[in-house]
Amino acid sequence: MIKCLVEDVRARLRSGVTINSLGQCVEELVLNSIDAKATCVAIRVDLEAFKIQVVDNGSGMGREDLNAMGKRYFTSKCNSVGDLENLTFYGFRGEAVASIANMASVVEVSSKTSRTAKTFVKLFHNGQALEVCEAELSRPSGGTTVTVCNLFHQLPVRRKCMGPLLEFERVRQKVEAISLMHPSLSLSLRNDASCSMVLQLPKTRDVYSRFCQIYGLGRSQKLREINHKSGGFELSGYISIEGHYNKNMQFLYVNRRLVLKTRLHKLIDFLLRKESVICRAKSGPASRQPTSSPGRHRCGPELYGIFILNVTCAYSDYDVCLEPAKTLIEFQNWDVLLTCIEEGVKIFLKREHLFVEPCSEDIREFNEDNDFCLYNAPVLKPSLSDEKSIQDSFKKACDEIVDSYEMCNLQSKDVKR
Repeated sequence: MIKCLVEDVRARLRSGVTINSLGQCVEELVLNSIDAKATCVAIRVDLEAFKIQVVDNGSGMGREDLNAMGKRYFTSKCNSVGDLENLTFYGFRGEAVASIANMASVVEVSSKTSRTAKTFVKLFHNGQALEVCEAELSRPSGGTTVTVCNLFHQLPVRRKCMGPLLEFERVRQKVEAISLMHPSLSLSLRNDASCSMVLQLPKTRDVYSRFCQIYGLGRSQKLREINHKSGGFELSGYISIEGHYNKNMQFLYVNRRLVLKTRLHKLIDFLLRKESVICRAKSGPASRQPTSSPGRHRCGPELYGIFILNVTCAYSDYDVCLEPAKTLIEFQNWDVLLTCIEEGVKIFLKREHLFVEPCSEDIREFNEDNDFCLYNAPVLKPSLSDEKSIQDSFKKACDEIVDSYEMCNLQSKDVKR
């Protein structure tokens, strides 16, 4: 008999998908702080106890809002279907806090608005909300503190898969990625398990200065600005003129929201690795010449581009609700966007004297491996080996035609006899 799942089972299944890692939990809480107009956010993570705390100086919540907070589909950021076409906030589904509360044994939320002297607290125990009460110790200023204890206590397999070092590194990368699009936000990240301050990022002027805070002056001096508009899309940000041994410094955003593993990543990666000298191993002064041969096999370690790029467009042009983390994205018109990106990056590469023509084999391989093609790809001229292969194929086809014709004649003679 088909029956409706009971509420606690539904909540567990839904929450386990919405909050799938510590990094995802931290990201949701920090984005909530940004939505609350916070200018300072402090994060503490203890992976041994699976504990997270996020403190901000945002607008805060009074008793009434705290009563509604944590109920699924309750939010102050979206009131109608029309609001979904103009998403000015990161959160809009009313899912994050409810899901975190269902995944942790205890969640405490204390908050104070600038208009009141009182601080109010709401506790969740195994997903069940307790009554809002006045805090014994009042916050000195407006804002919110969220403390998550014993996260994923009901999912021992998921916990076992989370190595402390790797998981904390993912948290750090999430925080850095958010900070790059919000340079006016002061951020700190502390590892409570090792009692060490991992990140201290005071507010700064712009994305360039923030990148310098995180990765140092040497790397930031290699950044070059890029700006391009086309077809209702605007591409802006920075691309480095030097490569890196992994993709950890590749940041792509749409309207300042981080997106992952899209066609845009594949296109930009190809342009920087195959149509520029940026990702080529340095073998001497000649390696910087754009006229050098774009040979397919290169010596030295494989390098990848470094970039911080933001695509600005109308909110109605895309959909980020394909999965709970909202890092996958689908556009209404991919062709126009991909053309804008390709044009912008190529103009940048030519301006910086970094552009080289890709070889036909690279272009053919890219077009075959992806569900889209390079828009401004040059007409592919067959190489000598390609021409010889074509000639051999043509000769073989002619021979087969002659053989079949002769066989037909022999069969015809047999019939006549």
